Amino acid sequence: MLGGVAVMRRMMAVAVATATIGAMVAPLVVRASLAASALTSARIEHHGPTLELHFEFSGPAPGLDLSTHGSELRIELARTHIAIPPRPLFGHETAPIASVRTIESPGGRSRIVVEVIGKADYAIARLRNRNEIVLRVASAGADPNIAAPMIVHDDAPRRHPPSVTRAVAFGPAPNPRPDSLAQAVGPANEEIRQPGHFIVMIDPGHGGYDPGTQSSAGVMEKDLAIQIATRLKAALEARGIRAELTRSTDVFISLAERTRIANRAGADLFVSIHLNSSPSTDTTGIEVYYLNNTTDRATIRLARMENAGADGYGAPDASNLNYILTDLRQNYKASEAASVARMIDAQTVADLDAGLGLNVNALGAKMGPFYVLVGAHMPAVLVECGFMSNAREATRLASPDYQDLLASAIATAVAHYFNADLAVGNL
Repeated sequence: MLGGVAVMRRMMAVAVATATIGAMVAPLVVRASLAASALTSARIEHHGPTLELHFEFSGPAPGLDLSTHGSELRIELARTHIAIPPRPLFGHETAPIASVRTIESPGGRSRIVVEVIGKADYAIARLRNRNEIVLRVASAGADPNIAAPMIVHDDAPRRHPPSVTRAVAFGPAPNPRPDSLAQAVGPANEEIRQPGHFIVMIDPGHGGYDPGTQSSAGVMEKDLAIQIATRLKAALEARGIRAELTRSTDVFISLAERTRIANRAGADLFVSIHLNSSPSTDTTGIEVYYLNNTTDRATIRLARMENAGADGYGAPDASNLNYILTDLRQNYKASEAASVARMIDAQTVADLDAGLGLNVNALGAKMGPFYVLVGAHMPAVLVECGFMSNAREATRLASPDYQDLLASAIATAVAHYFNADLAVGNL
């Protein structure tokens, strides 16, 4: 009898051990099946001065988790298996692209590494309904509107038909290339992580006894800034993004207090809305700034105008603007702010051109020493929506239709940024 009990105990011990091992193995099996898709195809196309890389997946393309390291752009691919060779485009890589490599790591995390020759600009988009990531690369300054084909409306023409196309593909042949990537990216309010999860602090410039600049007709910057900001708030909320205003009435708020408001709210992005002015009444266009020092005289002049009356800083001459470099929090976010600035600049120009048949002057994303951006604990940009000193542009800026389209374009760029489905930058 005792022998039978011992045998039963040994059987029970084996059963428990087997169950324990099974419990330990089960999570491993689950983890092994976590790969959501596989990278199955890579090809390269030439479009004017720009090279366009297409990476296709068997399932949904991952979000754009990017980093730059010297001359390399690294695209992290979560839950992705690599099903193409480590050098999928070997023999077809031409300047400014030096190499394209794929790396698969344990745990279902993979990476695409694109190395460039010299200085280069890039724009990258995740195409949701085509399971594809597209990366456009050009030598620095060779394609000033490198992002425009990725964000314009579906019916917009391609700027550069492919004069030379070289393709290397693994897996099924690609579908015909759409005329714009906006068609594939889809509406801006799709796939927001959670409605209301992100907070954008919108800062209407000037206010109260500080009118800012004004048009020849007497329209003041502070009034247009709050009109555009209010429309931007509505456009963001329509896309599922929470938005708040630093001011909703005609009151004065110090420059330092504006970013403090954003910090207290835990904002994920700070967008300051302003209107521009120039000694030349012929000057028009949109420009977007992120915080950094500069030696550009026009930018320093603009900064002096916008910084006028900044509390605690004194006269904002070029010599004391070096304080910016000591703002470590903002410097840490500089690359993100630069990317958002480029996206807003490209999106607003493309949408205003397509929506109203205009030829808006794209003045670009620039770095500038603006006190209103100092101290923000999140990426921060300043949008100069147009020139009040140009009578025709000032009239457009006061138009509700123009303001709606402008606000919608800024909101679309912000949604792309939060969705990690579009990014613009340089190496």
